Amino acid sequence: MQAFQFKTPGTTIFKAGSAANSDTYRSLGIHGNVLLVSDPTLTKIGIVEKVRQAITECGSSVILFDQVEPEPKVSTVRKLVEYASSKMVSHVVGLGGGSPMDVAKIAALMITSPQAVESMYGVGNARGTRLPLVLIPTTAGTGSEGTPVAVVTGDDGEKSPIVGPQFICDSVILDAELTLGLPPGVTAATGADAMVHAIEAYTSAVRKNPVSDRLAIQALQLLHGNITRVMEHGEDLEARGNMLLGSMMAGLAFANASVGAVHALAYPLGTQFHLSHGESNAVVLVPLMRFNLPVATTLYAEISRAILTGSDAQNDAAAATQLIDELAQLIPGIGLRDRLSQYGIDEKDLDSLTEGALNQDRLLSYNIRPMRREDIRSAFYSVLN
Repeated sequence: MQAFQFKTPGTTIFKAGSAANSDTYRSLGIHGNVLLVSDPTLTKIGIVEKVRQAITECGSSVILFDQVEPEPKVSTVRKLVEYASSKMVSHVVGLGGGSPMDVAKIAALMITSPQAVESMYGVGNARGTRLPLVLIPTTAGTGSEGTPVAVVTGDDGEKSPIVGPQFICDSVILDAELTLGLPPGVTAATGADAMVHAIEAYTSAVRKNPVSDRLAIQALQLLHGNITRVMEHGEDLEARGNMLLGSMMAGLAFANASVGAVHALAYPLGTQFHLSHGESNAVVLVPLMRFNLPVATTLYAEISRAILTGSDAQNDAAAATQLIDELAQLIPGIGLRDRLSQYGIDEKDLDSLTEGALNQDRLLSYNIRPMRREDIRSAFYSVLN
């Protein structure tokens, strides 16, 4: 067996109601001045207050920063670090979707190890040590709580991943009650995002390993098996919990394997046309799977047999095609758009999207099948109308 490394957060708590319980934070050794990073929506609907109160009840003081926007900007990170640097922060808690959690990761490092955000772009360029870090996801999709990755939008408008061991958090709190109020659109987009993470991890050209494989398959069983249920019955706590756990498993899988061309093509859709990350991944997933099919047939067949009832156990090609067809129906079936024109994108935009995807050369190099410029443009064109 080929040698590999597998890294995970130190502690994971999976329990409904745990994020609003002071005993949770006592058990994690939270004390002192806690920087709570979130977003305005979670403040508005009361989730931030529940977490703030629980942390306060365990004897800590809370320093709140709730101004993280979707697709967070480098300027927001700078603002947060400036705000928090003089406040003797002892712990950082990131509460929300991928955006607040990613910003919390970077802040936890920069408060103790000052450096320019831009100097950290890429893999292994962050330096120093961070503050103790707890992440609490409120969506079932990004998997950021399990990854060493933070993504920010630079001053040039490009999304830039930052990857480093400092961004693997100390503790994760998975509380399905926090996801009960997710609107259907967010549920669909984040659920699709998590499924893409698992699929790309399982078919990765680099660092794919037995542990990431098992997590990816288990994640897809949980995600595919529950996404329709939570779309139709958003109050189902068990189904919400399954989605939340599946999302983290998918995050752990891709953190230790990788994602590939789906994410490479998704990034310019987010930066140029402001699609959410889940929407971006969903709209290009099927054409990228069809492109990868000639070299990924066996792997897609294995996924198909694991998650689809009645998948052809004898014929890999048929099983793989069945998986792709199922996902092609699932995406619009849960209310996501599957054509670029539905987002106001037309043929004149394809060249800039192609250039944006080509800038993600690291992700493209991880794809199981090499992609040329014309392949990328063809993939975009295939889902234009």
